[in-house]
Amino acid sequence: MHFIVEYGLFIVILVVGLYIWVGVFQAAVTDYLDSPFWNTRSVWLGGGEYQIFGYTVTYQFEGYSDYSFYYVHWGVNYLRGVPVYTDEFGQLTLDGITNQNGLYIFPPLYAILYGAGIALNLDGYWGIGLLLAAFGYLTVFPTYGIAKTLSNNRHVGEAAALTYLLSPNVLYHIDFVWLNPSPFIFFFFAGFYFIIRDHRHIGTILIVTSALFKQTAWFLGIPLVVYLLLKPVKTKSNRSDEESEPEPPPQSLPKMIVRNAQALFDLKGFTISTILVVCYAGVIILPFLLTQPNMLLHMSLAAGRFPLDSLTDPPPYGVPMRLQVVPVVAGMPELAQILDFLISSYFLLTLGTVLFFGLMLVEPKRMDRPHYYFRRLLFLTMLLMLWMHLMGPRGVFKYYFTLFAPFFSIFSAGRMVTSKDEEVSFTPVMLILPLAMSLLIMVPNRNVYLVGVLLIFVGYVIVEVIESFWYVLTSPLRWLSAVIGRRTSNIRRVLKNSILRMIPSSERGTNSEPHL
Repeated sequence: MHFIVEYGLFIVILVVGLYIWVGVFQAAVTDYLDSPFWNTRSVWLGGGEYQIFGYTVTYQFEGYSDYSFYYVHWGVNYLRGVPVYTDEFGQLTLDGITNQNGLYIFPPLYAILYGAGIALNLDGYWGIGLLLAAFGYLTVFPTYGIAKTLSNNRHVGEAAALTYLLSPNVLYHIDFVWLNPSPFIFFFFAGFYFIIRDHRHIGTILIVTSALFKQTAWFLGIPLVVYLLLKPVKTKSNRSDEESEPEPPPQSLPKMIVRNAQALFDLKGFTISTILVVCYAGVIILPFLLTQPNMLLHMSLAAGRFPLDSLTDPPPYGVPMRLQVVPVVAGMPELAQILDFLISSYFLLTLGTVLFFGLMLVEPKRMDRPHYYFRRLLFLTMLLMLWMHLMGPRGVFKYYFTLFAPFFSIFSAGRMVTSKDEEVSFTPVMLILPLAMSLLIMVPNRNVYLVGVLLIFVGYVIVEVIESFWYVLTSPLRWLSAVIGRRTSNIRRVLKNSILRMIPSSERGTNSEPHL
């Protein structure tokens, strides 16, 4: 009975979500098998328009056939034994068609995953899509676990699970178009969940696994480094014993630096974790590195940049979108040129990375209040990743933002960000805000949707101001609710007293009073 009460609604959400995901995936398989264009790289923006209240609303999704052009190609070559980090890995003749798609520029786990998908031997090579969709669906479990644990409220976890499974951005790009972020997203959030459950070694391995899929996940290693490096701060309760100890004698500056470092940093634990990471990553990377010396060169190509080719025209669809395109579309070439310099030179990216890394370092690691500490750490991680996507010189596609669906579902209300309590209560906005933010990214034209991402970033930064404004704005509703509550309570009391007066005193007893 306790299990049903605790997990019953979550199980219902899983079943409903699975039904939707399977339906979308089946539609994707049908569409994929009816469109045999694996050897071309085409773009389907999913654009269109609809009428609402007499207004024409246009939308523009962003779909790329990377699956057929890249993933299937690399998976077949991997199973054929073609070395991954070579020119030959980007060339393939299959079904009488010769395809050349360039160099493989990712860490090795994607190549292994693509090979595993082809090895499933499903008609039309859709096994890779099955694995990508499976990782996307499974991400609901760490999303639920993190939201439930950090809020200490299962209803917040249930809301996070539901909004993640219904996220339009995830359903379209992961479950329908079969683009590839889902594995590294799953392993990061699964790793963070094990970290907050005090399984640091398992969590560390899972987050490192995320980084062995895609370079984007390397930034997600920053909160892991901070957590492993810092010692928990001492609270008043465990500080009292030390206050009775005598002051240490004066020391030289080098000894003082060492003493302070030992007090702040868990150097022993961090060293053990580092050795574990090096051994684990080495087992996966070293065979590729020893046999394919071009590996690091290929992976470095992913850090390329795309400066503006024009200050008057937006880039073509095959090029990643950058924030500096927004002033180009707005007809402000001077601002676009300045922003292009600041972004292309890595200045803004470096500045934000250092800033958020510093904020994580100075956040007190309060293990007497772990829910609050981990909320802060994960929140700063989300801001860091939003900044990285906005200010990265290489640019982004819309499907990159599937990474933020779990973040948005976890931080679905201001309370999850601003509350200093260990428990956060459920609020209906938790069912609305994550889906709204997903649509804000997915629907607008690709040339301007980064404005929506920027608004989301700014909104989270000033969330306390927004929450205060909302409190003032809704104060009349709270006053009205309180008045109605008092009036209802008075009516109930009057009715109860009236009924009691109609009952003879001899018949009144502790168990005879009516329950209204």
